[in-house]
Amino acid sequence: MLPGDKEMRPPIKYLLPILGLLVVHCTAYAEEPGFASYDECILESLKGVSSDVAASAIIASCRSAFPETAPAAAVAPVPAAEPEAQPQSVPPQEPQAQVKPEPASSAESRELTQEELGKLKATLMGFLTKYSVTFENLNEDISITEVTIAVWDDFDPRGLKKYTETMNIPPSGEEKVEYEVVYMGDDQGWRWKVDSAKGIPQVY
Repeated sequence: MLPGDKEMRPPIKYLLPILGLLVVHCTAYAEEPGFASYDECILESLKGVSSDVAASAIIASCRSAFPETAPAAAVAPVPAAEPEAQPQSVPPQEPQAQVKPEPASSAESRELTQEELGKLKATLMGFLTKYSVTFENLNEDISITEVTIAVWDDFDPRGLKKYTETMNIPPSGEEKVEYEVVYMGDDQGWRWKVDSAKGIPQVY
């Protein structure tokens, strides 16, 4: 560069069309025919994508292509209107609150039997490394305190990994639990299951 010359930098206005082409390309890829479901659209379209802007465009495109199976956005519940007070000669008696048994100490927790484990239902919604699992405890006499899930690839069973999280799910109750999972296997061979669980028997 000669003395007095200024370093030439491309103006930002020339970079914006390039970014727009990237978003359009990723969106068009997500809308290609051949995807059977929202999950397949997400998994296939996000391969090799490192831009947050492009990833957002792909997710929006897959949601538009599969509106029936795409996860619905959470909607805040509308608070119920308070009933108007009615004049009464005798004040109504307040209903007695149902007392739930308090869980015993963690030292009393034990492994669930196969029969008890079969009554622990789990529904998973996973995206990249975050797995959100909703557990429904159908046992009537034990609280769930810990659940271990296993994730593996059918083409490489030796790569099975287990992840454990603690919780407190009362009998006949349910709870959503977040797991941080590292899965390096193939999308077609991905599998998961509830591997084991611990709980505290309830004494009434």
